[in-house]
Order: sequence, then structure tokens, then C-alpha cells
Amino acid sequence: MSNKDKPFGSYELRREVHWLRGHSRAIVIGMDWNSQTINTYDKSATELAEFFKGIGARIEDIELGLQLAQVGSGARVVEIGCGDGRDAIEIAKRTSWYQGVDPSEGLLAIAREKLPGASFVAADALSYQYPQNLDVIYAFASLLHVNQTDLKTALTKIAGALRKGGVAYLSLKERPEYQEEIKKDQYGERMFYYYNPAIVKELAGDSFEAVYETHQTIGHTNWFTLALAKQ
Repeated sequence: MSNKDKPFGSYELRREVHWLRGHSRAIVIGMDWNSQTINTYDKSATELAEFFKGIGARIEDIELGLQLAQVGSGARVVEIGCGDGRDAIEIAKRTSWYQGVDPSEGLLAIAREKLPGASFVAADALSYQYPQNLDVIYAFASLLHVNQTDLKTALTKIAGALRKGGVAYLSLKERPEYQEEIKKDQYGERMFYYYNPAIVKELAGDSFEAVYETHQTIGHTNWFTLALAKQ
């Protein structure tokens, strides 16, 4: 397999310097940032789960996604990047079928303890075998680990899995233009990709129509939420 054929978050083959917050960051040639990011989540799963517990579930977003898809308790839902199951409990109690997807086995182990009756799959947004006729696909702060090329592919797969009128409900870190940034903190090193609604809409193409958009700032980070309805 050539490097260009590797799945999302694959090897960064070029050296680039990004001026972010006044600091230069070089992306190292040959570094597998997808594996590095997953490794960080695996090693720090317990600590991250405690952090997420303090934030709580995204109940308003979960309910809004179902409302936009015009579906009730019979909904079929997938959550991409379910992590430790922070939102899984709230999604599952409002739907008839739920499946959580995450590439981190460490976080999935915690999710399975929280919700032993639910279905969780170890996969990423590209390797996951999407079921058909889904009502809602949530991706809360997960596709921010997916580069621009692979996000387009992921959105195509998501469109193929949703029924007509089904909703892709996404939240991502926002900057005026697409950027890549390596973040190193107490949990380890992770690669983040920054987007804005215009970029995501363009990548989504004619398969979707934007039906909801909002922006917020948490700490020093700008975020946006975008709901796309399958056409």
C-alpha cells in the first residue's frame, strides 16, 4: 500500500510550518499522527474520561439532532467518536438502535462498562462499516482528528448510510481557514484539524443541505456545530 492510500489521519508526507498563535509548528515527515493520536487516547483513557465527566453529556444537541431528522424514539443512530460513552447513555435512551464507534480501545473499554447493553465498534470514520437507513449520525468533536481529504471521504460514507432526510450532526474546532496543529498536553500528543462551516459544506457537496449552524467559544477555542440533512 502506498502512503497516499493509507486511511484517514495517515502519514503526513510533507514538512509544513503552520503559524499558530504566533508559534511555528513543523509536521514531521513520516510521522503517523493517526496512530499517535489514538495511542494518546488509549494511554490517557481514564484521565480523559474523568475530564469528560466534568463536562457532562450534550443532551440539547442530541435532542436537536433527532428533531432535525424528524424522528422519535424509533431512531436508528450511529455515533462516530463515541469515546468513553459520555453521550452514549443519553442517545441510547432516546433511540431504538444505537451503535458507538471509536478507534480507541481504551476509551471503548470504559464505554462498555458504562453501557454494557449497547453496541460499540472499534473503528474510525473511514474503516467503519456503516449500516444503512440511519436517521442520525453524530460526530461530536471527533472528526477534528480527520484531515481534509479524508473528511470528504468520510462525509461521502455518511451520506451513503443516512436515509433521505437523515441528519449528520457534527461539531468541530473552528478557524478562518483549514489548519493542522499538533497539541501536546498532560494527556500526550494529538493532531487536530481546524475547519469552518464553509469548508465542511463544500466537502459535503450536493449530498447534503445545511439545516442548522451555531458557533461558540470555550476557553480559548472556537467551535462550530453543523447539521447536514441528506438530500
